Amino acid sequence: MKPRYEEQSSQVLSPHPSHDDTAKHPQHIENDDTTALHFEDVETFDQPSLDTSAIDTPVKRWIVSDRSASLLYSHWSDLIPTLIDPLLLYLGRTQGKPLETTHSVISACTGTLPCTPKRATLMCLFFDRYASIDVLSCTCSTLPQVLLHHGLFPTAPSQPRMAVSVDLLSFYRALFERSCDAINALASALKNHYSRRGFQGQLIQDPFRRGLGYAVQWFDILQIQVERQLEMLLQQSRDHITKFQASLHGTNFPPPGRCAPLLVQRCPACFGGVLHGRPTDEGGDVHVATDGNFHHRHRRAAGDCPPFYDPTYFIPKNFVDEIGRHIDTQRKHPPKAHTPIVPDEAVDQCETAYEAADGKKQKTAMDNFDDTGIMALICRHDIPLFFANIDSPGEQQKYSVALLQHLFSLLPPEATVVALYDVGCVLARSLAKYNILPETITKRLRLATTAMHAYGHEWACQLIYNPRMCLGLGLSDGEGTERLWSRFVRLIGVERTSSRQRRLWLIDRQAAAIGSEMQTDLGDWIKHRLRRGIKEQGSAAQAMLERCGIPIAELKAMLEKEFASDDTLEALESLERGHDRLMDKVEALYSSLNVHERFPELHDVNLEFVRTLLMARDLKMNVRKRAIASFFEWDKLDRAVGGAQQALGTKLHQHTRKAIAKRQPALMTAIRKFNSYCERLESLYDPTWGILLPAPLPTKLTELRSDPRLMEDVWITPSVGEVPRWLEDSDVRDGIRALLKQECCQEEQIRLGIEAENLCRFFGDELAALELAVRLLESKLI
Repeated sequence: MKPRYEEQSSQVLSPHPSHDDTAKHPQHIENDDTTALHFEDVETFDQPSLDTSAIDTPVKRWIVSDRSASLLYSHWSDLIPTLIDPLLLYLGRTQGKPLETTHSVISACTGTLPCTPKRATLMCLFFDRYASIDVLSCTCSTLPQVLLHHGLFPTAPSQPRMAVSVDLLSFYRALFERSCDAINALASALKNHYSRRGFQGQLIQDPFRRGLGYAVQWFDILQIQVERQLEMLLQQSRDHITKFQASLHGTNFPPPGRCAPLLVQRCPACFGGVLHGRPTDEGGDVHVATDGNFHHRHRRAAGDCPPFYDPTYFIPKNFVDEIGRHIDTQRKHPPKAHTPIVPDEAVDQCETAYEAADGKKQKTAMDNFDDTGIMALICRHDIPLFFANIDSPGEQQKYSVALLQHLFSLLPPEATVVALYDVGCVLARSLAKYNILPETITKRLRLATTAMHAYGHEWACQLIYNPRMCLGLGLSDGEGTERLWSRFVRLIGVERTSSRQRRLWLIDRQAAAIGSEMQTDLGDWIKHRLRRGIKEQGSAAQAMLERCGIPIAELKAMLEKEFASDDTLEALESLERGHDRLMDKVEALYSSLNVHERFPELHDVNLEFVRTLLMARDLKMNVRKRAIASFFEWDKLDRAVGGAQQALGTKLHQHTRKAIAKRQPALMTAIRKFNSYCERLESLYDPTWGILLPAPLPTKLTELRSDPRLMEDVWITPSVGEVPRWLEDSDVRDGIRALLKQECCQEEQIRLGIEAENLCRFFGDELAALELAVRLLESKLI
């Protein structure tokens, strides 16, 4: 028997046609009197054609869903609620059992009503075969309900001609959570699989693609409806338990100090606590991180489809736009009087150095893309909390502010938050200067930079915002967004050619899958952090403290003294002034060597020493630039080999290695020359000059990469007064680093204990709520 591949839904215009669809089905883009299609003129950059008449003719692409697509989606939306009970009955009947065999004639008539059965023949797709099945529908059971009762899902809301096995769709859903949207691959694989098993059908290209696309999309919507009903029942049970506990203790309901259930379900370790109000300078109650990504764009020409899914992770666009208008209004007012924690000059340098701080910088061509990226807010366990859809050219502050304000709306009024952001210093200054966020939020919010990006900030900024120097942050690094983007990378290509609504659905469902997996692994995360984070890093820090031979009390005293020392600040300012003068006048200095007039503070220093010192300063800048470029090249190769990046190909890989090998001798020569300058300076040095001598660099690249001396500038200005020990003694610097690391490990251990307690409490509450929900349902059935 030849299968009937065509169905009614294939007669309706696809809500998200690809370029291939319009090429294969030109009738879908014809404009007639009965269908209200909307087009825009899009420039194309195809190969030049000999037909000059086609040069000035713009290609018309579909950008807005038409009336027939809206009607189809409306029918699906009306159908889905009627399929919840049949799906639950089927799942309850087959859970933990082998798959049922579907007969050639199926029915679900209960016999309670006088029914006249209607027969319909459908082509049904299973794991191992396709088969033609007669479906008997009646008054008490509609055709889709009969199909769901027997584990089949229709590919059209009314009069379908094809159905797909629920178990096959469930398998694809599990596959989607581990990969991405792959309807075309599934359709082609099924066709080949059936053919190899001897089920030869009509020679139709992609016979299942369109029907599978609808089935996958709307079966997922059905699953979401089921999950929301189950969550609603569980939440009612949680409320009953909480109310009962409150009555026992004589407290009000709901109890104060609890986060919103949405946050608790996404990360119970962070939001499952009952005590809040920890000061922000001690680490706060919750650590979150935010970052934007402009790879997840959407092509304007891909169009849109009718709304079919209410995202659970994306905050509403109207809310984000309202925040943007509020920020623009506040910036028109005079800045508030405030005392800056970090000098504005340093923050200005940070703002210039990072593109994320420039909201006006165009990162995406708005002519081709209508959605330019996404902004994510995650907890410190890398679990996604919320997203904001970016529809502007740059990374404007309204997205991060909207995410933070939405988070605070779900927290208790006394809860405190530490937010890590690439340009946290810039955002903190904006919040201090303008009334962007209410005072009730700003006094409970502390901003910091992410660990990786902190080292690109000014030193004055790092002292306040670097998480490795801030008290209370433990081992939180804020780089979880980068790990989240690495898991989202497989969606980039699919998002750009999908409809706008489908793009949000894909990202939202992928985030839900990632969040569910990471929530399940929270116990392993805490155990791993205890072993790899606290134990190993703490042991390494303790070994470094023992090796430097300086008592911890003395290191703490020096650290506290230098953080508040005016001499240190003057030395840093003197270093910055000397750096600026050097960059402007170093060429003239080399030619004239008139050092005493240009640098009066070096009047009593030996001229040969100054000349060598300045040459070493210039050479170290060159060495640092070459070394960092080499490290990036090796990282690219290593990540490509490890699978984190796309493979470079054998030829390109060899070419890159040869290029690195050619540049390595010049780098090693520069390092050896710099080390010779260090030896020369040591032989000419007089301690009365008060100038810190530069330390030589290792000649092995593996050692150079982890050596902090590479990032240290050559000191060219004499120190006023007593030279701090951390400037002249490398052991003191190593000891201070080890001391900071040890304190971070101790803070992390305390926070992990709180999170483990929150996790145990959450699982206990969930078990109680689940048992109560089951008993309530059993009592209703009785």
